[in-house]
Amino acid sequence: MRLVGDDQLFDRLLDAARAYRAGHRGVDGDQCVVTEALHQDIRVVIRNLLMANALCDLLSARLVVLTGTDQEWSEALWEQYDIERAQRLAEAFGAAEVVNVHDLVDRQLAGRGDSAAPEGLEAVERATLVRLARVPRVPETENEWYRARRDRTRAFAAVYERLFADLPAAALVTSHVDYDQWGLAAEAAMRREIPVVHVQSTGCMKAYALFPERRKGLRTFREELTSLIAEHFHDDVWPHRSAIKANAELVACRAKGNLGRPSWWRAGRISQFELQSETERRQLRLLGCQRFGLDPDRPLFAVFNHAISDALGTNREVFDDLAQWFEETADFAAREDSVNWLFLDHPSQSLYDTTGHFDAVTARHASRGHMAFMPSLALSKNMLWSMTDLGVTVRGSVSNELPAFGIPVIQAGWSEWSGCGLSYVAGSREDYWRLLREAVARHVKGESMLTREQRERARLWLWLYRSGADVPSPLTPHWEMGEGDTYAQVLSVAMRHVERDGDPFQSAVRRMWERREPLLTRLDFRHTTGIDRDLGPTGRMVTGSPPAMLTATGFDTAVQPGHVPMDISSGQAAEVQAADHFHRGVQIVGRFERSGLVGLKVAEADHALRVNVSLSVDELSARSWHPKGETDAGEKVLPRLIQVRAQGRLRQCLLLKSGGALKRGTVVFDLMPDEVPADGLLCIEVLDVTEGTGVPETLRGAVAGSIMDDGVAGLRIDRVRLGEIPDDDVTRTTMDASRCERSSLISSGGLANLKRRGGRSLSTGMFVVNPVPQGVFGSGGDLTIRLGHRAGAPARRETRAWPRRIAWHRARRDRRMSAAPNVDQILSIHNGDEVPVAQSEGGDITELRLRAPAESPLLVTVAPAARGTQPTLISTDWYPGFF
Repeated sequence: MRLVGDDQLFDRLLDAARAYRAGHRGVDGDQCVVTEALHQDIRVVIRNLLMANALCDLLSARLVVLTGTDQEWSEALWEQYDIERAQRLAEAFGAAEVVNVHDLVDRQLAGRGDSAAPEGLEAVERATLVRLARVPRVPETENEWYRARRDRTRAFAAVYERLFADLPAAALVTSHVDYDQWGLAAEAAMRREIPVVHVQSTGCMKAYALFPERRKGLRTFREELTSLIAEHFHDDVWPHRSAIKANAELVACRAKGNLGRPSWWRAGRISQFELQSETERRQLRLLGCQRFGLDPDRPLFAVFNHAISDALGTNREVFDDLAQWFEETADFAAREDSVNWLFLDHPSQSLYDTTGHFDAVTARHASRGHMAFMPSLALSKNMLWSMTDLGVTVRGSVSNELPAFGIPVIQAGWSEWSGCGLSYVAGSREDYWRLLREAVARHVKGESMLTREQRERARLWLWLYRSGADVPSPLTPHWEMGEGDTYAQVLSVAMRHVERDGDPFQSAVRRMWERREPLLTRLDFRHTTGIDRDLGPTGRMVTGSPPAMLTATGFDTAVQPGHVPMDISSGQAAEVQAADHFHRGVQIVGRFERSGLVGLKVAEADHALRVNVSLSVDELSARSWHPKGETDAGEKVLPRLIQVRAQGRLRQCLLLKSGGALKRGTVVFDLMPDEVPADGLLCIEVLDVTEGTGVPETLRGAVAGSIMDDGVAGLRIDRVRLGEIPDDDVTRTTMDASRCERSSLISSGGLANLKRRGGRSLSTGMFVVNPVPQGVFGSGGDLTIRLGHRAGAPARRETRAWPRRIAWHRARRDRRMSAAPNVDQILSIHNGDEVPVAQSEGGDITELRLRAPAESPLLVTVAPAARGTQPTLISTDWYPGFF
């Protein structure tokens, strides 16, 4: 068990538990309730103990607690399991006996003597081996560790068989029903017809229950549970769907923001789905397909790779293992190119696989243009739900969440909700391939496999899982509170000041036990006249027919579009509607976590708009946001070169120096009236210059080793201004380098001081020449760019005037002796082609004469200068006509 605060805080928690249990220690019968404290998370252990206490009071039984761990489980799942603390906690909750089952297993192994293998042991052995080794499947040739672990699993089976033979157990309460140290206890209890209560690690208090008389003779606990939950859902929940509908809509609305589990695979600030029209969804779909190299005119099937070593064979599956399902599905997709296929890894892939299985499958199909493989967290929920037309998985939360929002799902295995009619569940491999072929045929024709009833059932299940089957109690702080000091303090106060009289948890446990129901519920579904009253008000009732956008709920809040002119300087502004890897700010619009976009709700205009975006990087951009953090001392800090796109088109590029003070840059572009659709978004994308489809290899080669990887990480949007295009009469103009930077014509590293005048040092060895709108300096026509030299910064700051004067004279001499700067090449960032340019030299000045770019930014790379000097951008002339 992980430490909870200091020893004093833990002792106060134990005292509170003893006070809570005072007066509830009497036991009239010989029965006992067995529970386990085999997990390091204190929330898991306390939930088990509270459930077991409730059953002990109900059955007048004593409490027996199982503890212990071994090296393999410590290495695979946790680091801080504390046996002594687990034992003290169990005793404080009234345990009559605490048994270290791992000690019993060690003694069993020491005494040797193989025990008869119980039925189902082979499946538990296999699941345990792959989970502890974190491999997709057990290797054909096993090493000594595998054989030793098999022996330990068999010892667990023998220990649990003997334990449940000796104990008059009335129930087993457990946090897990898989693997040897938990699953074999559940298997032994089931064989002896002992009820098993499976407490969940989510919400307030959730639990599933399997009673012997309700079993159907299926293979595993999870198979039995899936069947029983389906019956309960059909008989007790579905008939009340009209009464529950408003509450289900509210839960669905909250689920769009990932407020609660499941959906833990899509957590954090990228978890919200914020789009409110099909136009917006089509926009993000187009942008996502462009970014990842997929055809937006084809349907997209997303394949969600489950945690590959997780609980193999514990529920019904149509493939031998999860790796085989993923491999064969990828092979099927390779042959079926009429749709796009997006294969996503598990967000905790490294915790479940050490073999690189996902990468190996990716490499095998890397040449397929209609297939993309990527980390699941590379996609926000906004982008994922916009792109996905059908989900494919084995089990997991996506199979119940996607149908609730209009996206059908095909499953190659069972989850606990798989009998509730939410998704298409394959009964065999042949059935799985049939379902996939049918899905392809229908979606290619523009149809969807989702039915209206599936969507309704999925929303009803969301309500049941997140609300109806989540029982609140003052003794069970919500899971999201965490396991730290606050949790221990809240629990201590509750156990000292809350009595059991009227506790909803106690009533729910009694109802579940007496009626032999498969799950704990906060409502009495058989008390039909009280369902409306018990559900309570939702605040706003659902009205009208189902909306056209299947992701919509009856509790969505409409976003009113902003009208031009518009100045957005905070991410809390209502117009900032959609985000993709963008974290909203308060005093700034926000920061990008990685390449992504921000969507602004703008009223449709009958005239063109001018957009001015202020971007910057600061000290936090690298230290707190960039994946690699701060660079080592003395390591060269590379600049960031990023592309800014709007409505799917590249507009300008920005070069920003990293490290040190704030560096600001500006992007200015125009949007034509038809570029912002009615009921749509203004989508501003910010990508690393090497990201997206069609990045030319010549460009990659030109910037290789010269720019920072993941250059968008931590990038700020400080302000977005939208206004009408001024009617300016621009004539020939000359501007210094700093004014060029502010106008967005040339980006050479960003400005720390917006009032600065004069030249700009090209210490990065490159700069960008951007296309700028009509009426702005540099629009169309021709440019003359002047480059020169300036003295480089001294190695250290001189403290006396005389050495500084010597250094100044030396630098002046070096400049006189140095040749004019030389430009290596000028490339179009759009296609990588070299751009013709007239280059002339006069003394130590170089002049570049070229056409002002109209469509694509140009990357200019400058040759290294002589020792002690740096190439410098001096000024630029613009001519409205030809030379």
